Amino acid sequence: MTTTTAAMVAAELRRVADALDHDPQAVIPTAMLTFYANDYGAQDKGKASFLNIARLLPRPISKERSNDTDFEVGAGSDGALWYRATIRRSAICTIVEPARPAVYHCEPILSDAEEEAIA
Repeated sequence: MTTTTAAMVAAELRRVADALDHDPQAVIPTAMLTFYANDYGAQDKGKASFLNIARLLPRPISKERSNDTDFEVGAGSDGALWYRATIRRSAICTIVEPARPAVYHCEPILSDAEEEAIA
């Protein structure tokens, strides 16, 4: 019988849950569980992997762009555990207009006489 990645992840999460159950009164900072669809050696580095992970997450979930490079869906449970599926925008988007250096137009800071005085 072949063990799937999903089964291995579920087993590891159960181990963590069992460990936490040993002291249910322990104060634990907010935890974040992130499934990266296209990082850290994922076999499918694309949209299909992301959608599969998103489909498996408990509901309700919300979608957002976490920064300029990532898109994610996820939610949380009263601040104790936040979970999300994340994918790089470069894996699902096409660059339409590449970044360009800023072009500035500035009025002169110094007058001609002031420039001569410091030259």
